[in-house]
Amino acid sequence: MEDICLIDIIYRLVYNLPMDERGKVRQRILVKALELFSEKGYEGVSVEELTKASDITKPTLYYYFKSKLGVFDAVCQSNYAQLNSIISENTVYKPNPQVYFEDIFLTLTKLTSAYFSFSNKNEAFYRITLVNMSMPRSSGLYSIVKKYHFTQFDIIENMFRDMAKTHGNLRGKAKALSWSYIGTVSSYISLFLSGMGKGAMNEKSVKELVHQFMHGIYA
Repeated sequence: MEDICLIDIIYRLVYNLPMDERGKVRQRILVKALELFSEKGYEGVSVEELTKASDITKPTLYYYFKSKLGVFDAVCQSNYAQLNSIISENTVYKPNPQVYFEDIFLTLTKLTSAYFSFSNKNEAFYRITLVNMSMPRSSGLYSIVKKYHFTQFDIIENMFRDMAKTHGNLRGKAKALSWSYIGTVSSYISLFLSGMGKGAMNEKSVKELVHQFMHGIYA
């Protein structure tokens, strides 16, 4: 009964905050949660750590997100929305097969540059996406990851389908190409973020990656 009363009090206090203040509290929780999940992984972060880092109480966290899983869902939803929007904007293919660098190469260069830029500006979240890439289906988080992470595969697969309308040699390969492309980009970014990759995520690296992807070991 005491817990119910406490939650009711917290609910009333939070509900009576101005909308902009409520938004600030929610955003602060998401920012701190992103930092902690990226650094320690989902299982390594406790509710106590989340509330302490966000300077809130447990009932306040439960009011906004219902659970730690709800916090993770919200982190994924907002950040993947940004990533998938950027990917969509940079997968628009305009055929120009007569000019090599203005056709497939141009589109993949723009897309790769967008991936590099996003991961560089959102390192904490991108580290989470790299973990999500190999999330086992048995994980309690998989249902959340499935909702957001794999949208990029569909977007890029559709891009290759559009390319195949002009380049017949790509027909029937869109899914495999999307897997291969995302795998290549993720490997590069993972190495750069870990400090193992030589150089940086710059224009030269973008062109080298795209050239390697398009031509394989004979590049």
